[in-house]
Formats: sequence, structure tokens, C-alpha cells
Amino acid sequence: MSFASEVAVQSRASSLAFRYALRELRGGLRGFYVFIACIALGVMAISGVGSVAASLGDGLSREGRTLLGGDVAFSLISREAKPDEVAYLRTRGEVSIAATLRAMARSSVGKLALVELKAVDGRYPMLGELTLEPNMPVADLLAERDGVFGAAADSTLLARLDLKLGDRVSIGSATYQIRSVVVAEPDKLAGGVGLGPRFLISEASLRATDLLQPGSLVRWIYRVKLPDGANDDRATTALIDGARAAAPEAGWEVRSRSNASPQLERTINRFTQFLTLVGLAALLVGGVGVANAVKSHIDRRRDVIASFKALGATGRDVFTIYCTQVVVLAGIGSVIGLVLGAALPFVIVGLFGKLLPLPVVPALHPDELALSFIYGQLTALAFGLWPLGRVHDVPVAALFRETVASEWHRPRWSYLALMAVVVALLIGVAIGLAYDKRIATVFVAASIAVFLLLRGIAEILMAVARRLPRSRMTMLRLAIANIHRPGALTPS
Repeated sequence: MSFASEVAVQSRASSLAFRYALRELRGGLRGFYVFIACIALGVMAISGVGSVAASLGDGLSREGRTLLGGDVAFSLISREAKPDEVAYLRTRGEVSIAATLRAMARSSVGKLALVELKAVDGRYPMLGELTLEPNMPVADLLAERDGVFGAAADSTLLARLDLKLGDRVSIGSATYQIRSVVVAEPDKLAGGVGLGPRFLISEASLRATDLLQPGSLVRWIYRVKLPDGANDDRATTALIDGARAAAPEAGWEVRSRSNASPQLERTINRFTQFLTLVGLAALLVGGVGVANAVKSHIDRRRDVIASFKALGATGRDVFTIYCTQVVVLAGIGSVIGLVLGAALPFVIVGLFGKLLPLPVVPALHPDELALSFIYGQLTALAFGLWPLGRVHDVPVAALFRETVASEWHRPRWSYLALMAVVVALLIGVAIGLAYDKRIATVFVAASIAVFLLLRGIAEILMAVARRLPRSRMTMLRLAIANIHRPGALTPS
């Protein structure tokens, strides 16, 4: 037989197997609800986590300019920029100066609290909106009146020091009147996590506190807003390169709008990986249900399998038919999980959009959905090939005889090799696409170790049950025998 003829025969056989597989599924999905649910839940977890993380990433990219407070931010610790350094930045765009440090606030009755000071100039905020309650212009909020500077504080500080609007607090050598409450800052996420409540003051008042001493842990931030029409990525890169060339000894820490909050992005990536591993764990646990569902389905279809073989079907034909069914059913479960996972960002924004401190841009992410679909298919095959492969070499008489006595036999090596390839692909995808490959490797190794450990415990339990003396109580004797009988579900 020529190669072309052999390919044609194989194609016709595959088409016939596919038609038989779909015909059997016309009778309904009875017995496969757990199978579909296991795959759907696992795929939903992975696709949902991936979609939410991607939506967060899109939000950070889209709102990066607002989160940063400009197109580029140059920061220094413990020293201010020199006049010529600031002058160069002003030649490239509008510059806003801010300083952050920690200090102790003292109320009029002597109560103390740690605060996160944020001193800003008259241009703050250049982008976004500072939300105050009551709302007022920043210039009026921070202005000095009768030797007392204005300030806005987080509501947490008011509760902690038992303060109200109009009360005064002392920070260093300066006295402040709390004129408003800070509800939201457009650039808060770019500043990282603070140890105390926010206390917003003017740059001029910061100098009056006498806290700016040599060695003070104050961070000076110089935000540059490029002119409209000349603020693309190329202009941003040119500004950064030019600033480093003009002041090579400045020691700038530079951030652009594309990485407005690296710490936040790292946190989101790690949290995403953790939740993805949780989703993979759900898929692995569901894989046990997949294996049991496939085994039960094959046991229920023994008469049909026997009829196929009696009519001339080969073991490979039978395997192809039922493997096709597993793939189709896994596809149904995966699609259900994909729909639920893809909808998760939209649901989160719809229900909690106004409460979220992070910018989430809900959208469909085909790459995340495709990866989740692959996870679902690989998991179904990894756990379904063992019971499927055992059908190949069982003769018709043995299939009929299994209604009385089940005979354990291992699948032939070709199916074991195929299962090994599928498991290797699943491991490769889980590790290769992970944010932290070391953690993913540990997770995979731990999962394999847990499976082997539980299988060993099952073997021990079966061995102990097999050696127990026969009880005179019929129910107890049958229960113990059911633990170690051939085909028992103890390992599962």
C-alpha cells in the first residue's frame, strides 16, 4: 500500500471514529457532569485570573501617565536636585516637585501618630484629580494664614488623634491646620505602600518643619510633563537619555509612564501566579474526577465496546472513539470555564468598579483564554488516557466477563508513552509560562510527590485490608473487601 493510500485509510478511520463518538454522545451527558464541572472550574479559575491580571496590566499601561503624575519621574533620596539639573528638566517640559518622608504628628492634647508626609508645589497635580472633602483649590488648601500652614489628612489620622476639620497639629517646628480630608490621590499607587496615613502639605511648609537635615530619609520627586503632541515613547526615552547625559553623576532613579509602579506590577504578577497555581491545583484535583468519570463511562459501555470489536473494530479504533469523546467533553467544559473566566473582569468592574483602588480595563484576552483551554485539554488527556488505554488489548469475551469479575491490566506501552508526553507538555506549559519558574517547578514537584504519597498510602491501606481477619459481620466483611478488591476506588 502506498503512503497516500495509507493516509487516506487513516483519514477515513478517524472520520468514522469521530462520527461514532458524536453518535454516542447524542444520548446525553449522564455520568459526565462531574467531568465537565471539574474541567470548567479549573479552566474558569485560570482564565479568570489571567483575564483580570491582563485587564489590570492594561489599566496600569493606560493610566500610567496619571499614576506617575507625568511622563517621566526623576527621584533622589536624601538630597535635592541641583539648580542646573532642575533647569535642564524645565527646558524639556512642565516640572512639578514633590517630597515624601515619614514624620510624627502631635495633636494639641499631646497625642502622637506616624504620618506619611507629602509636600507638593503649586503645580500639583499636573495630571489626574486630587479628591478632597470638602473640595477646594490646592493653593487655598495649603496656604499659610497667620503663621499656620494648611494641610489635608487621611481620615484615619483624624480618627486616630481624635481630630476634626479645623484642628491643629504640629510636625517638627511647623504648625498645621487640617482644612480637608484626602479621599483620593491620582498618583498614590506610584508611591508604594505607606506605613502611616497621608498628610498633604506644601513644599514651603516642609522647609519650615526643620526636618530637612543632612541624612534625612526624604525622597525628592521631579515629575516632567512633556508638551502635548511630543509625549510619545520616543520623546520619553529621549528625555531620560538626555537627563542622564546632562547630569551623569546625579544618581537619578527614573520611572516612565510605562512602568509607573514597578512594585505594584511585581505584586500583581506574583499574586496572579499564586492564583494560577491555585487554579492548576483545582485542575489536578479535578483530574481525579476526570479519571473516575472516564473509567465509569467505559464500564457502562462494555457491551457497546464488545459489539464494536465483534464487528471488526480494532483496539485502536475503540480507543480513538472514546478518546474523541473525552476531547469533546473536555472542550465543552473548557468553553464553559472560558465564558465564566472571560466575564470575570467585567463582573468585577460592574460590581466593584468604584471601590477598586486599581485601574481595571475589562476586555477579552485571547492569549489568556487559549492558554486556559490548553490547560483543560491537557489535564483531561493526562488523567483520561490510562483508563482509555486499558481497553485496547482486552478481548470481547473478557469485556463481557468484566460484568462479573474485573481483571486489572496495564495499558500497552504506546499509550503509556502518549500519556507521558501529555504530562510532560502539561508540566512544560505550567513552568515555561510562569512568572517565577522556580516557584512553578516547586509546585509541579510537590504535586507529583503528593500524588505518589497518596498512592502509596492507598496501597498500604489495601494491603492492610487484605490481611485483616474475616469478620463474621456480613456488612463489615463486604466493606473491608471493597477496599482491596480488584478495581477498587481506594487509590482514587
